[in-house]
Amino acid sequence: MDDLKQVRQAIDGLDMQLIKLLAERQKLVEQAGKLKPKNDAQAVAAPERVAQVLAARRLQAEAAGLSPDVAEAVWQAMIEAFIRLETEVNKHTV
Repeated sequence: MDDLKQVRQAIDGLDMQLIKLLAERQKLVEQAGKLKPKNDAQAVAAPERVAQVLAARRLQAEAAGLSPDVAEAVWQAMIEAFIRLETEVNKHTV
């Protein structure tokens, strides 16, 4: 693609796919929040799991030709946002 408009349209298309995947991920995060002990911030934050996920995504990114630093930054931001959401779900679970 040599046309900036085409490149931007392709990026927009990928973003839409990412939104759909993030919506699916959110459903799973909400389910996890319901399954963890109520009001257990440590269980929700799961720092060991976060470290494991970030390390795995760096390796997967490198294998796919994506900058591992970019992947880690994206996943770190995503994980932080989903932990906030999961914390709210967990607080309100009966």
